[in-house]
Amino acid sequence: MADTLSDSDLIDRYVYAVLIHIPRPSRGKVGAELRTRIAGEVPAHPVRAVLSHLGPPEDQARRFRGAPRQLIGPHLYDTYLRVLWPAMRTMAIVVGGVSLLTASLGGEAAPTVVEVLQDGLTSAFAGAVYTAFWVTVVFAVIERVAPGVVLHEWRPDDLAPVPHGREIPLGDAIGDLVFAITVLVVALCFFPALAPPFLAEIAQGLDSGVLSRLLPAVVVVAVLWIAVACAQLIVRAWTLPVTALSMAADLLAVATAAAVLAHRPYFSDVFLADLRGEHGEVGKGLDIGIGIGAVAVVLVCATGIVTAARKHLGHRQDRPDGAR
Repeated sequence: MADTLSDSDLIDRYVYAVLIHIPRPSRGKVGAELRTRIAGEVPAHPVRAVLSHLGPPEDQARRFRGAPRQLIGPHLYDTYLRVLWPAMRTMAIVVGGVSLLTASLGGEAAPTVVEVLQDGLTSAFAGAVYTAFWVTVVFAVIERVAPGVVLHEWRPDDLAPVPHGREIPLGDAIGDLVFAITVLVVALCFFPALAPPFLAEIAQGLDSGVLSRLLPAVVVVAVLWIAVACAQLIVRAWTLPVTALSMAADLLAVATAAAVLAHRPYFSDVFLADLRGEHGEVGKGLDIGIGIGAVAVVLVCATGIVTAARKHLGHRQDRPDGAR
């Protein structure tokens, strides 16, 4: 499959991969210079050999920028960032969540909301800082012990395709569709009339306000998410209708999650005291799970609204100069 890529496709992909790391005002000049350089070497060497000699697009972009970033060293810096940020986010979420749960249920005296949030935020920050420290140490040791090490053998055939108006990856759209259908099925299972036997008791024990107002809203949100995913599969680009539908679905999701948090006063000392009361472990787990899920929905969907707007603006702009 990789060998079927034409020389023109490889050059277009390489130039595009370099230009996305270059400030927009300089892309036209850099794209023309890079294509001229490649064209000058191609008559004497195969295109794949020329691109291999030029090296990974990130390294080539760094040479054009003329301002190497030296925290870890230019050779490993981009790999360092790709590892650092996901690791920090994951550790902050895990450590912060565990701290929130421990502070809510542990100890003799019921904590206040401020104390619980303070413990969670402090632990999340500490987890992120420790992760950043150790990732930095690992990369610094690698660079000094083995400065020429290659963590990933780059090949021209690894280059991603140049976007041609189809900016929504197929895998992302399918993943969103599967997630939305899962949310819809789970929400429907909590209606007493539709609940399977193992959920019947929990469904019947839900607050009447949740059943009459909030659960139907969750179903509507899931249906909208399914519509968004289907639109993404059909259009495969952040056009205005797709963006508007996505933002509307996420706005309704944020409003529904906020209503859940307001209906069951999670951020109150009374709720924390209730969690430490005598009701069953299943009830405690359900309360905590719904609250954490609602907070996650607010954060993720609020970010999704901003991301959809940004991707729509990017869709309206021309592709980087120099990419055909």
